[in-house]
Amino acid sequence: KLLCSVLSQERKIFMALDDLQWADPSTLGLISEVLISICHCPEERKRLVFVGMYRDNEVSDDLISFFTSLVTVEGGNSAYVTNVELSSLSLDDVTKMIMSELRLTRRLVSGLARVVHKRSHGHALFAVQLLNSLVSDSTIAYSPMLHRFHWDQNKISTLKTADSVASLIVSNLTLLSIEEIQCLRIISCFGIQVQADLLELLDVFKLAPQGGFESCLRNLVDQGIIEIDSTLIVFAHDLIQEQVYEGIPAKERQQLHCDIGIFLSSRTSLDVNSANERIDTVMNQLGLSDGSDSEDSSIDTSSLMSIATSQINNAGPEFFSDRMQRTRFASWNLRAGKYAAEKSSFRAALHYYKHGISFLGGDLWLEDTYDLCLKLYEGAALSSSALWGESRVSMYANDIINNVIFEDSLLAEYLLIGSLHASGQCKHSIARGLAVLRRLKIDIPITPSPEVVMLTLEQTEKEASAYNFSQISDCQRRVDSKTRNVLKLVDAISKSCYQIASPFLPLVACTTVRYSLQNGVCEESISVSLSNQNKIFL
Repeated sequence: KLLCSVLSQERKIFMALDDLQWADPSTLGLISEVLISICHCPEERKRLVFVGMYRDNEVSDDLISFFTSLVTVEGGNSAYVTNVELSSLSLDDVTKMIMSELRLTRRLVSGLARVVHKRSHGHALFAVQLLNSLVSDSTIAYSPMLHRFHWDQNKISTLKTADSVASLIVSNLTLLSIEEIQCLRIISCFGIQVQADLLELLDVFKLAPQGGFESCLRNLVDQGIIEIDSTLIVFAHDLIQEQVYEGIPAKERQQLHCDIGIFLSSRTSLDVNSANERIDTVMNQLGLSDGSDSEDSSIDTSSLMSIATSQINNAGPEFFSDRMQRTRFASWNLRAGKYAAEKSSFRAALHYYKHGISFLGGDLWLEDTYDLCLKLYEGAALSSSALWGESRVSMYANDIINNVIFEDSLLAEYLLIGSLHASGQCKHSIARGLAVLRRLKIDIPITPSPEVVMLTLEQTEKEASAYNFSQISDCQRRVDSKTRNVLKLVDAISKSCYQIASPFLPLVACTTVRYSLQNGVCEESISVSLSNQNKIFL
């Protein structure tokens, strides 16, 4: 609607998205829906140009479905779809490039062109880098006697560079100063890009290059190794980042991640009250939150917590032998997972929860890690539920159920019953749910005969009619977590009952009403029960 509104004002929009091969299904679905909706607006669609870029050797089934949806729109004459293939440079392309730059004929540059094409694998960036390196070390130099650029073809042919393009980049990077290499190593620890504000924060980091990052960045930009895009510092190519990162010795790399993580955590409250965070206050049902605690800044505290935790995770639990440290970092992952869930980024949340569990290792479900373990597993199960990962929900929920006391397993039981319903096992879902309710001393008749159903409805109606609206509203102030989890569980059972028209449905609905009246009313209490022709609404 926003795009259509802008386009309707005779404004033109050019939208470009890179690396579509890494987009998840939900993102591709959103893009497709937006484009298709605009295509249905005859005038507005003329003012939009969308460019999507991807690597053709990493195409997923989801990306193919995305392409199919666009082709379908084109078939309806609602849009023009053009496919542009950017292949590697051919030998002829490289030859023409060298001819143009050196102002020489094809005959003179053909031998050089063959070597450059072979060493660069036709990649434009690497071809330019190789030629620059040959000029910088005077392998290619201007000859006053010949009045043109000249080189020793035998020396060029036996050039001592590795066969892979990545090794060529590494050999070029070794020519950088110690400070520039250290700068690149720290940047590579954050991936392909890093916020400029974050590097500024790291200027006082003990391992920061002498003179700070800014003095190194200018030269690195001039050499085409990195680019500065607004507030981001980006490697010119992901292979450069990969080779810089992989070039750090394993132990040194782990230590660098650890040092960065601990330094950044000192600017946050990661170690304050992390053990008292509650998963059930973070995510309601599927973990939705208004995110009111976020700060309006380029790097807010919560984001900094996530970045610091990710650095520790990159070091890996095996790097830390101290049990207290591992428990500490497990609690960091709990808080980072909570923050990601608040932002509805459940995939990231699950990533943190899984790391938190791995940091506990063999110390799972011990007396001093019991609460932390429970919260991590509950968070992992909730995030998996939001991602429709029924098998993962079942795994995490069963781990909880098998290791905690019954009352602490109610949320896990709710998630397990919900996963059974989502996977179509409604009868199993109902049977398990009723068994849990009976363990809670909630009486559900074993045989839901018509007589039993009518009697239960009459009793429930009688109990409900004894309360007025203000009394029911007052119940909202005394709902504890156990009550809420029981009502969630009953609600999950109701869905399966409704799905297969189970005779237990009215009994379960009455259970919601009666339990809510006895223990408190909340949003999970909403239920509709029929008694003769009368309706009970809570």
